[in-house]
Amino acid sequence: MKFSCNKDILLKSIDIVSKAIASNNAIEILKGIKIDVNDKIKFTGSDGNISIESEFDADIQEGGTLTVDSRIFYDIIRNIPDGKVNLFTCENNEMKIICENTMFNILYLSSEGYPEINKFKDGENIRIYSKNLRDIIKNTLFAVSEDESKPILMGICFEIKKSNMKAVAIDRTRLALRNQIIPETSISDMKFVVPGKVLSDILKILKDDSTIVDIFVNDSGVMFKFDTFTVVSRLLQGEFLDYNKLIPPQANIKAKINVKYFREMIERASIIINYDDPKIPVVLKLKNSEITVECISKFGNFCEKLDMDKYGDDLRIGVNSKLILNALKCIEDDYATFEFTNMRGPFVIKPQEGDSYLYMVLPMELKQ
Repeated sequence: MKFSCNKDILLKSIDIVSKAIASNNAIEILKGIKIDVNDKIKFTGSDGNISIESEFDADIQEGGTLTVDSRIFYDIIRNIPDGKVNLFTCENNEMKIICENTMFNILYLSSEGYPEINKFKDGENIRIYSKNLRDIIKNTLFAVSEDESKPILMGICFEIKKSNMKAVAIDRTRLALRNQIIPETSISDMKFVVPGKVLSDILKILKDDSTIVDIFVNDSGVMFKFDTFTVVSRLLQGEFLDYNKLIPPQANIKAKINVKYFREMIERASIIINYDDPKIPVVLKLKNSEITVECISKFGNFCEKLDMDKYGDDLRIGVNSKLILNALKCIEDDYATFEFTNMRGPFVIKPQEGDSYLYMVLPMELKQ
């Protein structure tokens, strides 16, 4: 194996495929990056469940395949001088890495037994802009469950119907839902659940632009293909919760609230809480045309009021500041609609118009 490539290209590819590698993996070969040199250079990282591949051009003199420790390889490339890097194998299972006057010799392993990426040749194809997929993941990922006793909820459920993509995440205390228009598909009704860990890794790679992401789905898994990268993962198996049954069918109280000002109020209340106990509830009081945010801790108290438009009865309800802030930070609209049933029922945050998002939060018990 012998090839030359710019340091920046190498470093970017190593960084991205390493996201699929667990450094504490008990299988030695899975701690490494597989390097394939043919008509192009291909780096692959895998933990057996998720695989990430980066393919790029280089000055290739001799082909071959091998596996190198991902951490050592990354640290070497990160610290060598900028410019052109020469890599080639020599005797005793060593690979030389040379850049200007800097030279490293590192040991490599055979690639035999390294997981092959199963690039789908069948299954459904969905297309979406990178920036839209990035927003969908970012604005639902926080609600993915960490409860290993319910593994199906440790991912985001995607629903595809013609030109609509819906993404839903649920844990014990909240729900996050996003709707996105996508190019027309032939899919009338399809659901699949992608592990949250996989989507977290993809989120770090996706650009905030109009790059096309191709998503291929079949019974064995899901494949995301964009730019020079391919990500393949298993799907979570099982029946996802029927979240429609969790959302209150109607609200007794509706309020139109300025999202930015309300978020800032909750953030200020959190200062008092976080120095004491994050489990202390923030108290929301909806009365007439004002919403009041209050909290009491051993370090002090907080109170602030904000004008709003309200329909229905007055209400006093407790919320976890982190849960509501996670939702509010995802909303770019100036105003949102807050719907309440009573002080013990979940409340919902929706857009003023349309159905682009829905966030639901369970309240906290308040002392009378």
